[in-house]
Amino acid sequence: MGKGLIIMLTVFVIVGIIHFISMKMIKVSEIKKQKIRKMFWYSYGVIFTLSGLVNLIEKEELNFIFLTQMIVGLLFIILNFLGKIEIKPS
Repeated sequence: MGKGLIIMLTVFVIVGIIHFISMKMIKVSEIKKQKIRKMFWYSYGVIFTLSGLVNLIEKEELNFIFLTQMIVGLLFIILNFLGKIEIKPS
């Protein structure tokens, strides 16, 4: 019971922090938002790729799920580099 309460409070704090940051992002200029989005997609792709790679190495066998995870992470990085993930302001 105690562990569940700690986990729930931790999740609430993390969601509160994310909400606070997203509310501050409303006031940021569009150029800075684009830079932040680009860095987010690069970091997301790197984390996704590394996670798949670590799981492949740890299991010591070729697992389709982890290989797919690694490929999707690389795809995020490549598409972001080519500018295909950018959101065009209307």
